[in-house]
Amino acid sequence: MALTPENGSVVTLEQKLGRLGLDDRRRTVHRFLPLEDGFGLEIAPNWAPIVTKSEGDVLYCDYLTYEQLLEREKTNPGRIEYGLKVQRLDFVWQVGRTLEQCSGDVGKFDYVVSCHVFEHVPNFLEYLYQVRAVLKDDGVIAMVLPDIRGSGEYFRRETNAADLINSYLLGQSSPSPGQVYDGLQNLFAFENVPLRGLSLADVKRLFTDIDCYNAALRASTEYVDVHCWAFSKDGFSAVARELGSIGLFDFEIEEIESNPLTQTGHGSEFYVKLRPTAPPRPSHHLTLKQNDPLLARISSLEEELRAVVEAREQLARDKGALELEIARVSTHSERAFQEAVAAQDLLKAEKVAAETALSQAVAHGERAFQEALAAQDLLKWEKAAAESNLEQALVTNERLKADRNLLEHKLSGLERAALVKLGRRLGLVPSSWDP
Repeated sequence: MALTPENGSVVTLEQKLGRLGLDDRRRTVHRFLPLEDGFGLEIAPNWAPIVTKSEGDVLYCDYLTYEQLLEREKTNPGRIEYGLKVQRLDFVWQVGRTLEQCSGDVGKFDYVVSCHVFEHVPNFLEYLYQVRAVLKDDGVIAMVLPDIRGSGEYFRRETNAADLINSYLLGQSSPSPGQVYDGLQNLFAFENVPLRGLSLADVKRLFTDIDCYNAALRASTEYVDVHCWAFSKDGFSAVARELGSIGLFDFEIEEIESNPLTQTGHGSEFYVKLRPTAPPRPSHHLTLKQNDPLLARISSLEEELRAVVEAREQLARDKGALELEIARVSTHSERAFQEAVAAQDLLKAEKVAAETALSQAVAHGERAFQEALAAQDLLKWEKAAAESNLEQALVTNERLKADRNLLEHKLSGLERAALVKLGRRLGLVPSSWDP
């Protein structure tokens, strides 16, 4: 999911698929399926599933692992443009093993759906039978197939019943060099214009004959993905009827319809709904392997190789997880080291600051001590001066007291003599009285 820049609302996977123009396809196929109460399987949903996990109880599988799909689709422009993600798988349909073996104990499905898958498989009937083996008897197979008459394979020969019988009876497990050459040699850039009366020489081919031959050479030694089969809507129905008449098509076509027509008069794809009409068949491909000693040995070697590959993949996953853990620990250790260095630097700075403050305090204390000593000496001097002044003041005070007493005595004598004289003159004091 993502947020739209316009209003910040959540954009669902279903809305993204709608923007990609897949609503009509998905609605048509949904109509074929018991989505409300059915348990389903979608083969190769990639990044554009027909049934999303929120629309139904559905499992996803592919022949590639999720990691391989991520690598293959990482530069796909359609996926990137519409913000779509490769869907996580519930299991992998491994090469050399049946779908039933790979699905495990999940039980039978009410429906199996695939979109643009069946045209790629090298053994169409074997693949269809294996899908039937995991389907309930009343289940549904829904498939979307490209219509060669409305696409860039317009000039290709249509697949017939003989082609499908040949790949089935031979136990084909990879596209043949001839299928690869034919599939690429007839591809052209489709521009949705009328093509009646034209030929391959009149359109822009996507590959030269040399390109096609080189791809066919590679197909002789490795798996080369290509459209192994080429159907139109009507041609598919005809082949199904022919195979049914000889007991090789164990299904009824309940519905088959096309998407809107192109300028060629055909849709670019068509939708098929199948119902089984017979019990599941044993795998013919596995039966061939079991009955042929060489093929049985090859099958055994394939199982051993698969086990080795799985072990290697597990080792690769374990290695990746270990590397991530080492990277995480290294990152953590580096961060812890940097934090320790920073803490050490901080402690050093704090130590320097403390030493500076102590030095300043010592210097300040020494200065204060000297000032205190000077103040003490000053106080001693001032005390001595005060005591001396006090002694002088006391002596002066004693002297002043004596002087005062003398003065007072003299004054008293003077005052008495004056009063006596005055009293005698006034006749108040006898002349014979002497104070």
